[in-house]
Amino acid sequence: MDVGEMQRKLSRWATEDHERKFTDLYSLLCNETWLRAAHRHVNSNAGRETAGIDGVTMSRFNADLDRHLGELKMDLKARLFEPLPVDRAYVPKPNGKLRPLGIPGIKDRIVQEALRMALEPIWEADFSIHSYGFRPNRSTYDAIATIGNRLTGQSGQVYQWVIEGDLTSYYDTIPHRKLMKAVKKRIADKDIRILMWKFLRAGVMEKGHLKDTPTGVPQGGIVSPLLANLYLHKLDVYMESKYLTLTKWQRSQRRAQGKSNFLYVRYCDDFVVFCNGTKAEAQKMKQELGELLHTMGLTLSEEKTKLTHITEGFDFLGDRVIRSIGTHGRMVPKVLIPDKAIQRLREKLGALLAPNTHNDSVNAKIVALNRVIRGWCHYYRNTSSPAEIFGALSYFLYWKMAHWLGRKFTTSIAKVMKRFWNGKTFHTKSHSLVMPQEFTATKLMVRRWYNPYTVKGSIKRELLFSYETLWTGYETRQGGMDIREEILLRDGPTCATCGGTFHASEVHADHIVLRAKFKDPRQADRLDNYQILCTACHRAKTEADLKTLSRMRR
Repeated sequence: MDVGEMQRKLSRWATEDHERKFTDLYSLLCNETWLRAAHRHVNSNAGRETAGIDGVTMSRFNADLDRHLGELKMDLKARLFEPLPVDRAYVPKPNGKLRPLGIPGIKDRIVQEALRMALEPIWEADFSIHSYGFRPNRSTYDAIATIGNRLTGQSGQVYQWVIEGDLTSYYDTIPHRKLMKAVKKRIADKDIRILMWKFLRAGVMEKGHLKDTPTGVPQGGIVSPLLANLYLHKLDVYMESKYLTLTKWQRSQRRAQGKSNFLYVRYCDDFVVFCNGTKAEAQKMKQELGELLHTMGLTLSEEKTKLTHITEGFDFLGDRVIRSIGTHGRMVPKVLIPDKAIQRLREKLGALLAPNTHNDSVNAKIVALNRVIRGWCHYYRNTSSPAEIFGALSYFLYWKMAHWLGRKFTTSIAKVMKRFWNGKTFHTKSHSLVMPQEFTATKLMVRRWYNPYTVKGSIKRELLFSYETLWTGYETRQGGMDIREEILLRDGPTCATCGGTFHASEVHADHIVLRAKFKDPRQADRLDNYQILCTACHRAKTEADLKTLSRMRR
């Protein structure tokens, strides 16, 4: 089976007939090629080694992959597959609060991915162009670009009032029966619906206690974002049918009658509505949205759903959008970097370069800092005139790094400059620190969207920048990256055992004499106790060393 071709067919059939109900989708989940494709996707995720409540990691599952996938296929075919409860963990949010995260088991993730692969092409034919979150080839960039583009207009079409929509505990409160009713409009396959119901009702394991899940979809589940978008599709349809598909003449007629026009952008459960009328009309729209969501079993948070004038500005998807005086003296929309985002980056850089980290490798520290700086600056380089902020951050980073190097090597700033500064940035023989001022501004451009399943081309998914998932430069053996660089400079990427020459990324710095044989482990880390080995020879030596250790411990 060609998985991509089957997905194109599903999406094309759904596009050609918006009333079509799909049958016999369950057989796709039982197909070995389909399951292997699902496994590849899950295996490439950053959290693949995080186990569910059964304790099985992806590496353990992969150790006997054919058997495990075969068993999974047979369970699905026999309709015996039963999802496990998700393991609930909590991750910090930018505002300091904790966000619940449900961690499914490895088999459950693979089946959920197989489900997503079958269902997403169908619903992509239906989903609104005003929905941007957790969809293929859509992103926060597209949402913000659309806002910036639509807010540019003549005085008579200025959208002055902004409703910042916020749903109370959206993921936890989605009503299961209403959700399944929405699923049923497209999916006639009862086996698929039964499987989805099992996932919804699987429960949550928290601190050793099993809790039922009468409502909601677990944040962290692979199919959850798709279901979350599906349920809020009703909100998209409502806004489109009443306000968003009006012609230019119809919109002008509404304004002539004293009625407002509206713009709407949604990113999963975050949405904004723009009103070009009075504050009272914007307030009326807020009430109208609250009533609609109430019929869906959802609650619009009165506390967090703000009504803001565009000249005061509002935060959306990590950006600050405001209308203010531009360089030519006219009022223009601007997308800015929020002050709290700048402060959080400074705090993160400060934590990475704190005094208690001076034992980390210089190379490890530079690699970790570069990941933070690249991710942050790439995200914000599309804002209005970011050069000043990037310059200020470069100045901040310059002194933080200089003092960190001074503490690490207990030397003066002058000597640090002589050893590590090249006139533009700090560097070692193999790595250079990326400075924020190296990033130039790019213009926000609205990209025309096509259904990626019906138009040939690559399917890309947004990788959201997150401090929590970035490496901090911590090494199990502190200083390891710096030692490796020294050994490579001394010996080159030539294996000491087989004599082969490799790329530097393909070799390992290996202890000649086991660390366990030294009374003082620090003596094992002398440069004369290191050699360069290729991957094959390193694996063979590691096996031999483990046998030696086993005999030593008897």
